[in-house]
Amino acid sequence: MELSLLVFSLIGIFIGILSSMFGFGGGFVVVPILFAFLPDTIPSNYLMHTAIGTSLAVMIINSFNSTINHARKGNVTWSVFKRLVGSIAVGSLLGGLIAVFINSEVLRIAFISLLVYVLISNSLRKTFTKEIDTPFRLPKPRSSAFVGTGIGFISTLLGIGGSVMTIPYLRKKGMRMLNAVALATPLGLPIAIVGSATYLMTGLQAEGMPSSTIGFIYLPALVGFTIGGFFGVPIGRKWAQQLPDSLFSKFYLILLFIVVVLMIIG
Repeated sequence: MELSLLVFSLIGIFIGILSSMFGFGGGFVVVPILFAFLPDTIPSNYLMHTAIGTSLAVMIINSFNSTINHARKGNVTWSVFKRLVGSIAVGSLLGGLIAVFINSEVLRIAFISLLVYVLISNSLRKTFTKEIDTPFRLPKPRSSAFVGTGIGFISTLLGIGGSVMTIPYLRKKGMRMLNAVALATPLGLPIAIVGSATYLMTGLQAEGMPSSTIGFIYLPALVGFTIGGFFGVPIGRKWAQQLPDSLFSKFYLILLFIVVVLMIIG
């Protein structure tokens, strides 16, 4: 089943809200939707690759748009961004180059497994959902390089924006949910740029891809989600600004649970 450009645009509004509200960049929603609704003209061996590649391309626009919206309100901690962005970019390149050699079903199972782990570990960890009342601790250079590389590698490999690892890491360091989400959006940019470029280039070598794609990027979804995102991002930022910190973190985990269920039954 193939969705129309209008439907993709309407879904894009929801994706834009999630991007600026939870720092997802759209990956958690884009990947399950595309995995279910990509046209039959895309070879089955490349369904997950195309869903991930398209997700990463959408993240470029949404992450940039969300960053501007949050930065205008002073929500982005730029010192932490500078500490993590380089290593995330390196990890993103490695993840994108390796992904093409991994079976589509393996990527799907890895995607679900990561979400289940994050959901369970952070539900049990009281520090994630409680109100932050301690000062934020800037990560040390060596540890931030290690963490950043891992975030970039896994995020690009699975087509997620990195927030699923960045936000719990920053919460553990004592950062408020609003600032952690705001920081996850610009940190998603190197993942999106490097990742989508590698999925595009490796996808050009794949046989049997239809004309509606460039590499592993499905153009109708990219255009529709981008259009909708420009309407959804400002809405998400306004809602994020108003949510209490502890309630914000609980909504984040609830959304992760919904995505896990969709991927399992999809």
